[in-house]
Amino acid sequence: YNKTLSQLRQQLDGQLNENMMVKKELDILKEENDVFKLIGPVLVKQDLCEAKQNVDKRMDYIKSEL
Repeated sequence: YNKTLSQLRQQLDGQLNENMMVKKELDILKEENDVFKLIGPVLVKQDLCEAKQNVDKRMDYIKSEL
């Protein structure tokens, strides 16, 4: 299945917007709040700082692809 360049860009834009919203939500949280990551069918507790770093890395990667 071949995606056109515009379809790929649209998909990356959507992913970037989604990650920006996640970052805003994580920025609201305090260190004592619990954060969970969905891995397959399981929710796994994750450190807030680690979650923020993962989102930042994802956003950097998406921006580099655009």
